[in-house]
Amino acid sequence: MTQRSTAWRLCRGLLASGIACLLWTASARADLPRDPDAMMAQIRSAIETRDYDALKKLVLWKDAGKIKKRVVRFHLARNLGRKIKSMTWEDFPEDGLDGVIATGKLVPNMAMTNAVRVIFDEEPINASGKLPTSVFLVGLYNNAYRIGLVVRKGGDDDGD
Repeated sequence: MTQRSTAWRLCRGLLASGIACLLWTASARADLPRDPDAMMAQIRSAIETRDYDALKKLVLWKDAGKIKKRVVRFHLARNLGRKIKSMTWEDFPEDGLDGVIATGKLVPNMAMTNAVRVIFDEEPINASGKLPTSVFLVGLYNNAYRIGLVVRKGGDDDGD
């Protein structure tokens, strides 16, 4: 076997791997919601059917460290199977994270423009009558709606 044919085989293998990776990424992106109604429907469906993987797939994990991932996964899991009373799509103010960012340690991992507020049909959490609620901060990332995170600046939150 010549050195040239070995190099050609290596190039073909790398090209095939790259194409497979590109196709997988495109198919994974195709499952992500492209409009607010689809985003809310996917969140609702995941919670009601206890589909942890579907809810986890909506999260943009970019720059999240090991501890941040563990905390977020815990919060996602505790929503599963709960009866939903209502869901709303809300605007999230541009300055909504300014207090968090001002610490100099935290940044959002994407532009978060909206919030999905999920109110559960359960007993009030205190005497005020407030019902249990989860709020997901969302925005467009690569033309699909994702749940964003606040992460440590520089991407390392293993010191939390």
